Amino acid sequence: MKITVDSRRKNVLPNTYIPVLSKKVLGNILSRLPTNSIVQLSLLWPRLVHTQPHLEGDEKNKHNQRLLNKRIIQEIKNSYTPPSVPAGSSNSSTSAAAWRLPVKRKLVDKLLYEYWTKGLNLLQISQIDCQLIVDRPNAYYWISSTVKDRGGLGNEVPISLDPQRFLNELASDLNTMYMTYIYVCRHPTYPLVIIRIQVFDLQPISSSTLSSKASHNSNPHITSHKPYFLAIPLNSPHIIHSPGQSVVSKIVLQAVERNLSQDPTNILSLQTDENQKPVRSLESMHILKGNSRFGGSLGAWTPYADGTVDALPLDEVESHKLIEKEMALQDDAENGEDEMQKLKKIANLRFKGSEDGRFKSDRFYDDVKPISKRRKKFGGAVSFNNIEDREEVNDGYEEVQNSERTEFSSIAPVQYVDFTLQDTILDLQEESSGIVLKLSGSDVFAGLHELSVQTTERDSMILNPELVPGWLTGEEGASSGTVKNGSFLKS
Repeated sequence: MKITVDSRRKNVLPNTYIPVLSKKVLGNILSRLPTNSIVQLSLLWPRLVHTQPHLEGDEKNKHNQRLLNKRIIQEIKNSYTPPSVPAGSSNSSTSAAAWRLPVKRKLVDKLLYEYWTKGLNLLQISQIDCQLIVDRPNAYYWISSTVKDRGGLGNEVPISLDPQRFLNELASDLNTMYMTYIYVCRHPTYPLVIIRIQVFDLQPISSSTLSSKASHNSNPHITSHKPYFLAIPLNSPHIIHSPGQSVVSKIVLQAVERNLSQDPTNILSLQTDENQKPVRSLESMHILKGNSRFGGSLGAWTPYADGTVDALPLDEVESHKLIEKEMALQDDAENGEDEMQKLKKIANLRFKGSEDGRFKSDRFYDDVKPISKRRKKFGGAVSFNNIEDREEVNDGYEEVQNSERTEFSSIAPVQYVDFTLQDTILDLQEESSGIVLKLSGSDVFAGLHELSVQTTERDSMILNPELVPGWLTGEEGASSGTVKNGSFLKS
C-alpha cells in the first residue's frame, strides 16, 4: 500500500522532524516495548531513508552513512540477540528472563547515546507507538463512534473510504488550525487500519528566551499534544478511536466526520455514545464494533456466531448437536458425572454457549486473509507523510503472541460496566428501586463466570449459573444500561 501526503504542504511536519525530548523521556518511550521489538526496530531503522542514524559535519555523506548503517546492524545482531537454549531445557524461560531486562537497558542507552544522538524523529516515535498497540494490546483505552446517514433516516452506513483522498482531506482540514503529523499502518493481526494523528502548537518565545542562545536551543519551538488514534475496521459502520473530552480530541473527531463522506450529496454524521465506557483492549473493541459476527451474539447466543447451531446440508446426521447432546447425557448418566461437572457445563452454556466452553472458530472476526498470512512485519507500516520511496525489508518477522487466557476468559473482555436496577417494590407499587451495580476488573464477565462455579451448594452460591440473567453473562458486551423489571435497556 503506497499512500502519501505531501510533507511540503503547509503545516505538515516531515518524517525527519526531531521533537525536543530529553533522553530520559525517549528512554521511557522505547522501554514500553518488549526487548525483541526494540531489537527488530533498531535493525529496521538503518535501512529506511528517514530513520537512519546520525552523522556529524564532514562525515555526512552516502558512503559513510552506508558504512555506519551496516556496522550498527551487525553490532545489534551480534550483541542483542537472545541466547540459544536447547529445546526442552528446564532453564530456558529463566535464561530468557535473565537476558531481557539488562539487554533492554543497554540497547536503549546505546540507541539514544551512540546511534541516534540527536533524538528520535516523528516517524520513529510513531512506529514505536503503533508497535506498542500490537505488543501491548491493553496499553490504550478505546471507544467507538457510529457512522450514520444524516440526510436519510439515520441508518448506519458501513465505511467505504478512498484512503488517499480521506487522508489528504483530513490533513488539509487539521492544518488550518494546527501543525500536524499523520502516520498510518495496518494491524498485523486484525483487519484494521491504524491512524495516528498528532497535532502541534507554536510555543510562545519570550524576549528572555531569544536573548539566550543556549536556552533557545534547549527549548522546543512547538509543543505537541497527546497522539490521537483511529482504528478503522473493514466493512463496519463503526470507527474505533481514543477517548477524550479535550478540545483537541473533539476537533480531530469533527475533522474525521467532515471528511468521511466520499459523495458530496450524501452527508454522513459520526455519533458517539456519551454513556459508553472505554475498553482497554483493541481486540475486544474490534469484536464488538468491527466486522465480527460475535459482536451481536455473546453469552448463550455465541453458537449462532460460531456456526454450531445447525448442521450443514451435507454433514452426517450423527454429528447433529441434538443427537450429540443425547449421547452425552447417556454417557454422563453411565459415568456418574458429579455435581461440579454439571455446574461447569451449565455455566459454560450461559457464559460461552457451549458445554465445554470451546469454540469451533479459529478467530472471532471476519477476514479474507488466512491466519498464517497475518504475521507481524516491522517494515509493513506506512507513513502518509513520506514522499519518497520506502525500502522494503524482508526480514524481521515475529509470530504474534496471544495474551494469556483461562477457561473463564471472555471472547471480548471488558473492564467496566454498570447497571441500574429499577424493579417495582411490592409494598409500594408506584415506586421502583434505584440500585446501581458497578462491575470493574480486567475481564468482568470472566470473573462472574468463575464466581458461578465456586460451589455446588445452592445456599452458598453467590451467583447461580442457572438463574443468572443474560445481561450478567456478557450478552450485551460492553454496554451498560438499565434493568427495568428484568428487561435490559441499553443506556
